Amino acid sequence: MTKTYKLLFVGEPGAGKTTCVAAVSDIPPLTTDVGCTDELADLKETTTVALDYGELDLGPQGRLLLYGLPGQARFRYMFDVVREGLLGIVVLVDATCERAATNLRETLQTYAGELRSTPCVLALNKHPDPPASLQQQCQALLTEHGLVAPVISVDARKREDVVRIFELLFLLLEHGTDGPQDDEEIAWL
Repeated sequence: MTKTYKLLFVGEPGAGKTTCVAAVSDIPPLTTDVGCTDELADLKETTTVALDYGELDLGPQGRLLLYGLPGQARFRYMFDVVREGLLGIVVLVDATCERAATNLRETLQTYAGELRSTPCVLALNKHPDPPASLQQQCQALLTEHGLVAPVISVDARKREDVVRIFELLFLLLEHGTDGPQDDEEIAWL
């Protein structure tokens, strides 16, 4: 039987969850985007209302299932759908957004319990060189929520940047964080 592993992307609307899944998925991603009807319509045309889904073939080692979930509390129930077998979580932040820290706070409040027990990486997206002040705010928010996670800058449109996130997450797994234990080492891309 083929092993399956799961990786989750969470974050505010427009942070890049759908883009990350699409950047590495071997299948056309399944999305649940609908037209924005609230204040988000000023920022983007559509938003994810349930989840994004993609798959990455790991050859003889199995498949990596990729999920993108909204960061807002009203969608929190979707985490329970993807919880079993979850290897890690990527928290995405739109580093170009004026409300980046406020939006991150909402995502952390929504998922803090899960982030404490699962290896995670915080990825600042959409800005090639995010301001040091934003990085400091992100670290402070992680600390405020009792979380320890590396903070990196990525361009979610670039497969190599998303792969770098994977590598960092699996380095965390390899060095004994609280993720699922498996004697089999996974070879990545």
